[in-house]
Amino acid sequence: KLGPRGSFPAPATDLSRLIPKLPRARPDVILHTGYNPDITLFLRQAKEAGLKWKALIGHGAGWAQIDKLRETFGKDVDYLFNVDPVAAQLLDPKTLAPGLGEVIQEMVKRYKEQTGVNEVPTHASQGFNQSWYFFTDVLPRAIKKYGGTDPEALRQAALDTDIPEGGTVQGYGVKFNPPGHPMAGQNARSFPVVMQYIGGETKIAWPNSIKTIDPVIPLPAGHTYAP
Repeated sequence: KLGPRGSFPAPATDLSRLIPKLPRARPDVILHTGYNPDITLFLRQAKEAGLKWKALIGHGAGWAQIDKLRETFGKDVDYLFNVDPVAAQLLDPKTLAPGLGEVIQEMVKRYKEQTGVNEVPTHASQGFNQSWYFFTDVLPRAIKKYGGTDPEALRQAALDTDIPEGGTVQGYGVKFNPPGHPMAGQNARSFPVVMQYIGGETKIAWPNSIKTIDPVIPLPAGHTYAP
């Protein structure tokens, strides 16, 4: 059954009105959305209150910043989940179309050279991925088949796009729902990715077609938040 729902402003400095309700509900799974500061506050006060769970699933935003969470909580963030688009370098190239592994390597190399960072964020993969299939798939078709780069030519070319799963650097395929469809214009082959943090690394737990681990559920005995 569903337990209590709670919300708080992102700049909150105290969650004492929310946290005590949760241990009494004895949740198996907690779904949480937040930025790094309020996630830090939540995890710290949850630990102080003795809140336990079998799985915690974060939803992007601050949960994607595992480096910051690990700096603060160390091994306490192991086995937590995050649902988000996946960073391309986390994928196993064997699950992708031939040649995409090399494309990802080059993207990561250039991004690191230009930014000086060690970790390439998901958002870099998203921007590159959309640009990649626009310039390699949609744009050439718009010019050759529909006679130009005006909005209508691009729209028609995009509707013709038919990339199977594994055909992009983020793992999903591309096929836009046509006009008249309840989800017209949306990519019918896109999917969220469930990741799990294990030993300081981000692993892919779902979907099965690109997973790199079997998810660890429930939390192992001895974990700070394990029941």
